[in-house]
Amino acid sequence: MSMAIGLGTIREALEETSVDAIFLRGEADTILERDRAVEDLQKIVKSERGDHRLRVIAQELLMMAGEEPLNKMVRVYCEAIPGAFMHQWWGLPGHHLGRFGETVIKFREQAIPFLVDEMDNSDALTCLGPDAPIARENEYCVGDLAAYMACLILEREYPDGEDRETRNGPRKALQQELDQLAIAEGWR
Repeated sequence: MSMAIGLGTIREALEETSVDAIFLRGEADTILERDRAVEDLQKIVKSERGDHRLRVIAQELLMMAGEEPLNKMVRVYCEAIPGAFMHQWWGLPGHHLGRFGETVIKFREQAIPFLVDEMDNSDALTCLGPDAPIARENEYCVGDLAAYMACLILEREYPDGEDRETRNGPRKALQQELDQLAIAEGWR
């Protein structure tokens, strides 16, 4: 375990370590054991000008400490999907959710307008581990991941396909439909 976690502020500790170290190698417990950890993490989550990466990590740590996610964090989470973390933390479209993707689903319908906004993002997913070859082979993009999460929230079948081309049309149609639904339901 790194001694650096004990020194400086929680913000500095989060900036100096990795998501893997926090959630896979036990640093989360060390962070949460600090004096005033919950209060300091709440400040990071609530800082409007804070960086999305730090705010998502702080929110995840607060949830480990038994706190519910703040509703206003739905926008931060969805805006972080494109590039704040490697995409295995969000999930693999049509296959499974990652830790942060599970949190997005907890926001339920509040997440739909923000996910709709990401559905036309054609940037390739960047994954490590067992998801990497599947993401590459199927050419999954950020828009696919956003559509997958929206489908899970609304309990719909995700329009998966062998490649990017077979998913583009159904995803664009889904985006238009959900945008209209978000307006009609008052989610947007």
